Amino acid sequence: MMHKSILVFLLLLLMAVCSPKSPTAEWIEGPTESDGQALQTLILHNVPEGSRVWFQELYDGKTMVEGPAMHHYQGTSWYIDIPSNDTSGQTDKSFPTVTLKYYGRPLPRQCWAPEAFIHQQKGKPDRPLETEYHFLEMPPEKAPSKDFECRYEVQPADIIPQIKRIQYGTEPMEPTETHPEGWYRIVIDANGNPSVEANDENGAFYAQVTLEKLPKPLQPMTLEDWPDYPFRGFMLDVARDFRTVDEVLQIIDLMASWKMNVLHFHIADDESWCLQIDSLPKLTEFGGRHDLPDWDLQETKALKPTINGRIGNTTFYTAEEYQQIIRYAWEHRIRVIPEFDTPGHSRASIKAMQAYERRTGDSSYRLQDPADTSHYWSAQDFTDNVLSVHLPSVYTFYGVVFDEVIRLYQEAKVPLPAIHIGGDEVPDGAWSGKDRHSMKETFINGMLDLAEERGLHLAGWEDIARGLEPETEARLKRSLYFINVWNTDGIEGFPVVLSPAPYTYLDLAYSDDPREIGLHWAGYVDEQKTFSLQPNKYKGNIIGVEASLWSSQLRSFDDATYQMLPKALGIAERAWNAHPKWPSEEAFDSDFSRFYNIVVTREMPVWEIKGYTFKKR
Repeated sequence: MMHKSILVFLLLLLMAVCSPKSPTAEWIEGPTESDGQALQTLILHNVPEGSRVWFQELYDGKTMVEGPAMHHYQGTSWYIDIPSNDTSGQTDKSFPTVTLKYYGRPLPRQCWAPEAFIHQQKGKPDRPLETEYHFLEMPPEKAPSKDFECRYEVQPADIIPQIKRIQYGTEPMEPTETHPEGWYRIVIDANGNPSVEANDENGAFYAQVTLEKLPKPLQPMTLEDWPDYPFRGFMLDVARDFRTVDEVLQIIDLMASWKMNVLHFHIADDESWCLQIDSLPKLTEFGGRHDLPDWDLQETKALKPTINGRIGNTTFYTAEEYQQIIRYAWEHRIRVIPEFDTPGHSRASIKAMQAYERRTGDSSYRLQDPADTSHYWSAQDFTDNVLSVHLPSVYTFYGVVFDEVIRLYQEAKVPLPAIHIGGDEVPDGAWSGKDRHSMKETFINGMLDLAEERGLHLAGWEDIARGLEPETEARLKRSLYFINVWNTDGIEGFPVVLSPAPYTYLDLAYSDDPREIGLHWAGYVDEQKTFSLQPNKYKGNIIGVEASLWSSQLRSFDDATYQMLPKALGIAERAWNAHPKWPSEEAFDSDFSRFYNIVVTREMPVWEIKGYTFKKR
């Protein structure tokens, strides 16, 4: 028996030694050279001959120096084919290493390094590769800033957003003459017992939120408060980096604690379609799934892997899950506005409906004309993401989507304020051979037909309101709930929700520190920047302010909370208290010091208990 055991052990040991090692990736950052380029190195270990490795990288022209041919595929995806010289039929023969060297732009931050390495081999499931990074040592001038010094002693009634009127003690406080939407008044007597008066259900809810946030035991005081804007929003993008139902509910909890009242839910974009539509199952079977089975370069079975490297995972909400989200939000006085970004940013739905047509032969939901010869490059590096808005089938498709959304809200007994149709960043070169202005008119009027037939309001990014014919503009104004102004001071005649990128885009990095995640195309955004927004300096009919959490640089819920906290609180403050008075830089510094110390004292301990990742000065 002893000899048999030793034999088995030796056999297992031999198998372990002889078994091919799992492929891995290694990426090495090179220094910037005199021409402004950097020599980057990618090393693939133990990759089988005849296989392929995909990875994601923000688009950049590359000069190859050494390694196998590297091909640019859709958008930000690249792949490397590992050549095979073996004629014995042995498919698992591995190269010890495959080295690729190329000149590209230097990294502005480490999060811009190539990522989402995925190994493909015929007849085997796709699998992510473990990746090791070697970044340049951070120079001293890039070191994080020193801790912020708070110069304010927090008082018992200090919470975020800050309360407009406070009087400590039991002396009565003169009430305001007008009671706007969301107004409430709390009187706490000498024994710490509160009494609440509110103008409406919203006010009663906000009073309860305030009472929950005040430190215990309650001090004798009178509080009176109300929001300056009826719209206080948070835009959550789940199409680039998907958030689970539980994660969305946690974000709703945060929103409610800051008295925000609109969740702008960005659930369809180029990268994925995140809402189940019962009568169009391909939308999520294809548009919510990311892999390339059997080297499917044409994406006939699924979308290519997204930049976060997820393969084959569910990245959509079932009808029941979506209803759970909108019910939970409404219980917290938050309305959910779904966004299906159109006519650009529509790649996931386009590809899904192409798959549907191939399977069924039914072209009634076709979203892109097969005869379209347009050549364009979108802001996110896609070349095939624009709807052919002249096709009647585009509006047949969105009629089905709108009807399903209406049904979900009606069954959930939750109000549907509007459907957001996006409308931003249609790249130059789209709709080749057709008049661009005419195409925009066709699209806006087609969407308005759908909305008016159903008694719906629409919303969109500011782009949809520009350059319209007078009749179309007047028609849009009648059906429009709001436009998000993200790139200008405002547009006269339209209800505007302020979403200026340099102040409200939470996905922008905190600073130029290489270790920070995020983009920087509109500058850097921290809680001081969001707090410094002055809505009263913008033009137009301002109905609210919205924070935007785009997710192209997020890879986890920790990333999401890190970019939110504490940045988002500056937006919550400006949406509730929209008219700051800063006659001098010193006045601003004093006001911000007060705000930030309240955040440190009242908010951060809660985040620590909940285990959220957040940034602290």
